[in-house]
Amino acid sequence: MTNPRGQTQYYNRLTGALVYPHEWQWKLRKGDHYQIITEYFPAIYGVVIEALRDIGYYTAVGYSTWYPNGTGGVLCIVDPTRLLTQAEFEAARARGWEPLEDEVQ
Repeated sequence: MTNPRGQTQYYNRLTGALVYPHEWQWKLRKGDHYQIITEYFPAIYGVVIEALRDIGYYTAVGYSTWYPNGTGGVLCIVDPTRLLTQAEFEAARARGWEPLEDEVQ
């Protein structure tokens, strides 16, 4: 489904919702760091590896308390809840991938 601006909705596997990407999500690029906060899973901290041929999908490596050494997979453009700086990502690593108290929903 597309909106009047021609944007496509994407299925967010973590929330089960069809949503339009935010402007900042359209700007995701190789090497970007991101965070995913959801009530269903532990916080996920990841890095975009590369864009896939399908627009809006990327290979990425995600880290969490469940996967402290990381696990690779496919990231949908609407999954990240915010971009992180390299310093924020490294701080999360130092905390053992635990979110800060103000980051939890």
